[in-house]
Amino acid sequence: MKRFALMISFMLLIFGLVACSSSDKAGSDDSSKSGGQIELTMWLWPGMGMDDYIKEYEELNPNIKIKVQEAEYSDHHQNLLTTLGAGSGAPDIAGVESGYIEKFKENSKHFFNLLDYGAADIKDEYLEWRWREASTNDGSVVLGIPTDVGPMAMAYRVDIFEEAGLPTDPDEVSAQLSSWEDYIEAGRKLKAATGKNMFNHVADLYAAAREQGEKQYYDDDGTLIIENSELIKNAWDYSVEAMDIHNNTERGTTEWSASLAAGDFATVFLPPWMLQNIKSDAPDTAGLWNIALMPGGSGNWGGSLLTLPAQGKHPQEAYEFIKWLMSAETQLKIFQKSGNFPSTPSIYEEPDVQNLADDFFNRDDLGAIFSEAAEKVKYVYRGPDTGTINTIMGDALITIADGQEQADDAWDKAMEEVKRQVER
Repeated sequence: MKRFALMISFMLLIFGLVACSSSDKAGSDDSSKSGGQIELTMWLWPGMGMDDYIKEYEELNPNIKIKVQEAEYSDHHQNLLTTLGAGSGAPDIAGVESGYIEKFKENSKHFFNLLDYGAADIKDEYLEWRWREASTNDGSVVLGIPTDVGPMAMAYRVDIFEEAGLPTDPDEVSAQLSSWEDYIEAGRKLKAATGKNMFNHVADLYAAAREQGEKQYYDDDGTLIIENSELIKNAWDYSVEAMDIHNNTERGTTEWSASLAAGDFATVFLPPWMLQNIKSDAPDTAGLWNIALMPGGSGNWGGSLLTLPAQGKHPQEAYEFIKWLMSAETQLKIFQKSGNFPSTPSIYEEPDVQNLADDFFNRDDLGAIFSEAAEKVKYVYRGPDTGTINTIMGDALITIADGQEQADDAWDKAMEEVKRQVER
């Protein structure tokens, strides 16, 4: 992960230094004026859930052909960075994950400003904090239209909670584990009673707690404030305190999947799109789960934007397409099929959202839980190097978990590494 972060930082540095020619602002060519066939190129990564609706748009608009190119998440973003920096080869439409968007905002000249195509008219259709993420700080440029969001909740094993003498009703769980202090105390009670751990890894607790406030690594003016951030220090301290109740298995590994299936830990912090991971990695645990609100408050993990790189030849047609694709109506369809949670709150009260049923998790109202969480998320100015800092902090917690460092030494070394890689 650290090697990947360094690679990205290098690519971003090159990208920021490379000047693009005026030909980047290509605009529409003659085919759109003559009413001929128009091909829009679109870059995505797997799992975005848009395929069926891209085809539907083509059927509704026979003069539009959309050529989709998918690459794995990291490759996708590196390819986009490379082509934007080189001044050629970028698509008409590109997905950008939220963790990358601040860096792209620093180079907004490489994208069409969607305000020039009428984006102000649709602003109120989206969660306020998501629209702010898509915009420059002064609001003068909108780089993309929001796709899904990743409001966080906590999945928990009902059977393990019951064995530990903890509440099992989701409302009671939400109430009694409302703070991280409550959560850690309950985790120790659970481990004493069952021998099982409360969660998989402290790096995940840190990431969840980090997302629950408005000031993370940067102030709104771009000043790096990590050493004096109360939110970050609290997230770190909670993670260190919880070392005795984590399973020391990193998410996304085969060990995590095996431990999840075996019931070695009792809770998972997750956005809606991760529900499927639990189902696929631990199918035999169907019916043993429920969902509660997150300790400490709402946060977000994931989501993306659809942007229009300025090298594109058909910005007006591309804008009309992504406006349709990310409309409330289409996002509802995507949610119903893939579970990607909408960024359009007007549909949160729809029965198909509120009453989303899932027997695996013993719920007939999953949408209600995630809707509540989504509307409580606070906007965070993430700054250009948040991804790099996240990796540094996660790696530091891993060294503590693996017994390589004491907590205070790991914090000090992490701060030094942030200064080395980020401060300029």
